[in-house]
This record gives sequence, structure tokens and C-alpha cells, in this order.
Amino acid sequence: MNNVVLVVVTALISGLLASVVTIWWQHKSELRRKKLDIFETLMSYRYMISNQESVNALNSVDIVFYKDKAVREAYVAFLNETGKKPEFNPNIADKHLKLLEEMAKCLGLKGIHWDDIKQCYYPSGLAQKIQDEEMLRKVQIQNAVGVGSSRP
Repeated sequence: MNNVVLVVVTALISGLLASVVTIWWQHKSELRRKKLDIFETLMSYRYMISNQESVNALNSVDIVFYKDKAVREAYVAFLNETGKKPEFNPNIADKHLKLLEEMAKCLGLKGIHWDDIKQCYYPSGLAQKIQDEEMLRKVQIQNAVGVGSSRP
């Protein structure tokens, strides 16, 4: 009888322990995946940090990297720099790069450093396309405002 109870208790404990370990491992894996997603987005748009996807990723840093003190400190330094005037502040880019560097360290990506992050591919054709689209939007807005104000 004692052997049966011991077997049942052992089976229950091992099943419970396996479930707890699985849940813990899945949570840890999901958190790492979220961190990698944010890092990947910020790296992908580091040539234009004001892009909507980059802004969305930046606004997720506090939540996803909540336990990573160095990342959060770099994020606060970045935010503090963005709050300064004038609008074009060359230090913003440096603070952004520092944030990405801290994220890489946090994720254990030891081969990614400041110099690697600083370099990005941004062809002149893409820059021209973005400028052309911005100019087109401005003209469309001006035409829409002009049409709306010319009505009797």
C-alpha cells in the first residue's frame, strides 16, 4: 500500500514539476522573442527612427525590457535627449545607438557593437523616394485646402 501511495505521489509531483518548468520556459522564450522583435525593428529602422514602426517599438521598451536596468537607463537617456530643443539634435542618434547597443548586450548578442550598429544601408534612391512622397503629400494637402477654401 505504501508503495502505491509513493508511486502516485511521485507521479503527481513529477507531472506538476514538469508543468511548472514548461510554463516557466515558455514565458522566458516568449519574453526573449519579444525583445528580439523590438531589437530587430529598431535595427531595421535605425536609418529613420521617426518611422511609425520604430516609434511603436520604442514605446514598448519599458514594458518588454522592464527587468533590464541598463536598457531602461539608455532608454530614459534617449527620451531625455528627444525632449530637448532644437528639433534636429545630433545627440539623439547617439543615444539611440547606445540604446540598441545595450539591447544587444541584454540579448547576449556579443558580436554586435556600437560600430556595427552605427552602419546601416540607406540608398540614395530610397531617400529620394521618401522625399518625393513627402512632397506629393504636401501638394495634395495644399490642393485639398485650396479646393475647400475656394467653395462659395
